[in-house]
Amino acid sequence: MADERLEAELAVQGGTDEAFVEGAFRLVLRRDPDPEALERALAKLEEGTLSRAALVRELATSEEFVRVQELDDAAALGLGARRRGERIRWLQAPPETDERVVEVPWVLSRLHATGRVLEVGYAFAETAYLGALLRSGVELVGADLATREVNGLETVEADARELPYPSNSFDQVLLVSTLEHIGADNERYGLEGASDEGARFDALRELRRVLRGDGSLLVTVPLGEPGDYGWFRQEDERGWSRLYARSGFFVAEQEAYELTEEGWRAAPDFDAEGVLYGTKGPAASAVLCTELRPGRLRRLITPGGLLTTARRRARPLRHRRG
Repeated sequence: MADERLEAELAVQGGTDEAFVEGAFRLVLRRDPDPEALERALAKLEEGTLSRAALVRELATSEEFVRVQELDDAAALGLGARRRGERIRWLQAPPETDERVVEVPWVLSRLHATGRVLEVGYAFAETAYLGALLRSGVELVGADLATREVNGLETVEADARELPYPSNSFDQVLLVSTLEHIGADNERYGLEGASDEGARFDALRELRRVLRGDGSLLVTVPLGEPGDYGWFRQEDERGWSRLYARSGFFVAEQEAYELTEEGWRAAPDFDAEGVLYGTKGPAASAVLCTELRPGRLRRLITPGGLLTTARRRARPLRHRRG
């Protein structure tokens, strides 16, 4: 009978050093090594001052891997809740992290089980989030002004205000940290376009057009004291909710999260005064996660609308420990 441990050892030690280094980078950091890192690793492996196990340890204890794990954890949490049919709420995440660790699981846990889903702004989305969407089994379409090659994803280069799809084309639309950039100065993303105050409203109206009547729009945005940061616009809860209502949407579910000294925490009594972008962590100081459905007050007064609201208030809580 073969020695399984020895077989595993031989498998790891087989092949070229270059193939191992490239494989280790892809597995641990989810990317190819840059030329300098590849050259350094190959030289040390050749001279015997670095083992293959030591290389893996270096990668797994790097600051870059911390970010990889945070996003991996967020995606796993969201997809796990989705499989259970649970819309997770009252999330928690560690200090010094950005809003993605809240947005990703919140959105993924509410992703439809099946159907055609439009992800707006996919070109600059986190790869862990995109990977989770592609593993989810939905028919996924990505729309963006920029382009990005993603295997398995149908993509279109288009403005969110003018999409090349017929009305009622999608069961769900995802708008994760994207709405605030529409109509803003996106030069840092390599995109051109004049500033347009009405662009966010126009985009929401267009998304409502391509969304089926029983569909939903999941949107996350930076929350805090209203202000124009040039490359995006921040609003308080009242400002965002007013925009959604004017665009013809009904707020079916909404949660505010704030970055505190203890980390990200749900903030049902959030006060936007003095809460500015980038002052508490690497990005947003607070985030608003919302599920929108077509219709406003008319939806609320229907039995279905009342049931949606009742379920939202009665849902069990789920915590993610920071």
